[in-house]
Amino acid sequence: MTERVVIYGAGGLGREILQALREMSACGRAVDCIAFIVDDAFAAPDVVNGVPVYRDFHELAQDESVRFVVAIGDPIGRARVVRALEKAIGQRFTTIIHPRAVTGTTVTIGTGTMIMGLSSVTTECRIGRHVLVNPGCTIAHDADVADFATLSPGVNLAGRVRLGEGCMLGIGVSIAPDVSVGSWSIVGAGACVIRSVAANTVAAGVPAQMIATRE
Repeated sequence: MTERVVIYGAGGLGREILQALREMSACGRAVDCIAFIVDDAFAAPDVVNGVPVYRDFHELAQDESVRFVVAIGDPIGRARVVRALEKAIGQRFTTIIHPRAVTGTTVTIGTGTMIMGLSSVTTECRIGRHVLVNPGCTIAHDADVADFATLSPGVNLAGRVRLGEGCMLGIGVSIAPDVSVGSWSIVGAGACVIRSVAANTVAAGVPAQMIATRE
């Protein structure tokens, strides 16, 4: 039976997820994207790459076999939409693993997570729910990535790294072994993190330094 998937978000990430689904299908997984969903304020055409765009998820959600993936890059926005969907229709999410991503047999991956092509998750890692791992990331042994975290393209996590809920790592960030990044923190593009970053912090630089705090 083919899994019918709705993508929440029709921007760049939504289109990347559509492409991932199509490549998954081409590799033999029975999966099909039937629609995009966008917020009323989001400017989008009626059809994106051959897939219809809806403004309201309730009609699609009437079919309880349909599964959703929230393709919003910002962790706060992704968490907001996930929680709204959970409240309205329950846990009806799917997990996206691109066929050119490599995940070890001892890796656990939460529902709703998206792991894009050319990324690698090696061994004994835990990836939470609704995490976004963009193309070209490496996640080494024993890493722990909490729910709603976002890894931008080219992020490299060494062994035993811990990422808190909703943290955001910019393009090309590297994190040394045994270092943690606290919940809802941001690490700027190109940073090299050799000391742990507290929660609700903005850090950047080589080596990374705190430059601001967040509410």
